[in-house]
Amino acid sequence: MAFDTEPLRASDIRQQNEKIVLRLIHDAGAKGISQSEVVLATGLKAPTIFRIFSFLEKSGYIEPIEANSRQDEETRRQEKRGRRPVAYRAKADACYTIGVEFHVERVSLGIFDFQGKELCVHDVALNKTENALTVCSIIIDLISSTISQLGLDKSSILGIGVGAPGQVNVGTRIVASYPRILGMKSFPIAAVIEKDLDIPVVLHNNCSVLAKSQFRYEKIGNEESLFMFLLRTGVNGAFVDKGKVFLSPQGTTIEMGHISIDYKGGPSCVCGARGCLEAFMSALDKENLGNRHWLFEDLDLENRASARILDAAASYLSSAVQTISRLFRPSSYLVVARSEPLASALASRMSTHLSKELSTFDDLLPSFVGRAYDAGLALRGAADLVIDSFLG
Repeated sequence: MAFDTEPLRASDIRQQNEKIVLRLIHDAGAKGISQSEVVLATGLKAPTIFRIFSFLEKSGYIEPIEANSRQDEETRRQEKRGRRPVAYRAKADACYTIGVEFHVERVSLGIFDFQGKELCVHDVALNKTENALTVCSIIIDLISSTISQLGLDKSSILGIGVGAPGQVNVGTRIVASYPRILGMKSFPIAAVIEKDLDIPVVLHNNCSVLAKSQFRYEKIGNEESLFMFLLRTGVNGAFVDKGKVFLSPQGTTIEMGHISIDYKGGPSCVCGARGCLEAFMSALDKENLGNRHWLFEDLDLENRASARILDAAASYLSSAVQTISRLFRPSSYLVVARSEPLASALASRMSTHLSKELSTFDDLLPSFVGRAYDAGLALRGAADLVIDSFLG
């Protein structure tokens, strides 16, 4: 009998269990988690959990915390038995992660400790002359200077998570296509940064990392699924299902802005096609996009002319939603824009529009929510790429 994969060795199983336990401790946050709770959560035997906790503490990944700061049910139950369980949490200075998020207008960077605390944030504006290589140089210089500024040893950096614009191939770690930056096509951005800094790089789409953060930390998606539209200097989308971002079988991210909603009569798009969602949205706000500003950034929401623009934008987005709903059936939709009033106005119009367009496929209208873009969440999501890769 032939096997497609190599059998697991005892050391592989041990390392896998250690990562599972460390993930539980890390995700428990400041309140920590006890060995008995991990036994219940994993089904592993108590001596095995004791050995793993001892190993992780000795390795500097975890530390004990005061049991009296934990007032959950498990603590009270143990105290009634005369024992006060020791809770453990991730050790803040065990290692650090870097999150980078960029698009045509700006590069942003955040550094986080192992507990997820943000240590600093920096950003650099990009000009119209930047190309793929110069953007990489800016990112590399920003990372180097920030590490030096914080006085961190480079060996303590677990990795760099990069949220890049456009379509990204997560498996090959390239930006497949982002027409707004010259040379950002089939571009091996992760390899370029990694080679220069000698720090591991994990690459994903910037819309995807923000969507996952909204799902994970803001609890948008009802613990089920979420589709997010990001309206910035273009339009993109990401689908999160039970905490995982959807990828194609080839490992590429969704390129929602470039689905066609009128491939014959629609306007030309920067991608070279016609009738893309982004082309229709861009036509509503040419001046802002020409200056590399956000879509509808200066729109007066009380103005009648603005209302007509928002109605048209919501109509285009709703056309895309009808396609998305047939494919993914998300329980929630999130619109992220420059401001919350703008995003909420679009979300509300989309909900109203689609409630009038229900078909036999639509047994229940999903929820629609609008939020302002949160740079901190985007950077946290990018840094989490490293944590997720490390912990599995």
